Amino acid sequence: MRKFLANIGRAASEVSLPLWIPFLRASLFPPLSGDSGGVIVSLTTFPARIGKLWVVLQSLFRQTVRPDKIVVVLTEDEFPGGVSSLPSSLDPFLDLGVEVVFRPYNLKCHNKYEYSLRTFPEAVVITVDDDCYYRSDTIERLLTLHDKYPGSVCCDIAAVIDPDHFFDYSCWRKSSSASAPGHLNVALGFAGVLYPPGLPVERFCDKDLAMGMAPTADDLWLKAVEIDCGVKVACGDFFPKPVTIKSSQKISLRKVNKGSAHRNDSQWMALDDHFHLRDKIWY
Repeated sequence: MRKFLANIGRAASEVSLPLWIPFLRASLFPPLSGDSGGVIVSLTTFPARIGKLWVVLQSLFRQTVRPDKIVVVLTEDEFPGGVSSLPSSLDPFLDLGVEVVFRPYNLKCHNKYEYSLRTFPEAVVITVDDDCYYRSDTIERLLTLHDKYPGSVCCDIAAVIDPDHFFDYSCWRKSSSASAPGHLNVALGFAGVLYPPGLPVERFCDKDLAMGMAPTADDLWLKAVEIDCGVKVACGDFFPKPVTIKSSQKISLRKVNKGSAHRNDSQWMALDDHFHLRDKIWY
């Protein structure tokens, strides 16, 4: 019943979000602490979605446990004017401490984590997507799970690899209950993922391998590296999907990867060919 009511509430919020967006205000929040060794939220976006990014940021500022820094990673080719390329709707959040970084190369979905893992190796890095309005307890839940499993990647929602359908992503069920750290759990980035300090950053951020084998599947790339490095993934108790900002869905990697090309499957096969994942996943 709890899950049913939570999903009903999420559906209602998704329908009503466009109605109350005009009433959201950044000025209601105190500035971020800016501690580079604390909790860092990292995300990326692109020109087609930059206009609604402020809605995502508003949800991050209203968290029950707020991050110390929020880093938005953009690229010079997509935003050649730098800060002047940004919409004025972001100005209040920049004043509150949101950091925008412009990178000289474009790693697409991998921009979400690559810069922050490299720049803040001793921090807790939480990645989120640019098309969701996040529940106020998203970060708190991840940090609680991190306290319990400090060496593991922690997520709010996971896919679970089906050993009998190893290369068929559509057969991997979504986790609906808490799961201890394991190699079969695949952290799903749209719902928020926590990366603990002390990870082998160079392995996670090998941009040439990532773009060569999984250019549109950062979740699968990160899972492959986690398996290869012996890093397990823990998932929290049932968590409704975050509210999707519908106007941002004209371009969506989820649609591309699950479409007729089955790009998730082909990219996972490429990762298995390189890392020999099936030989390592059972220990």
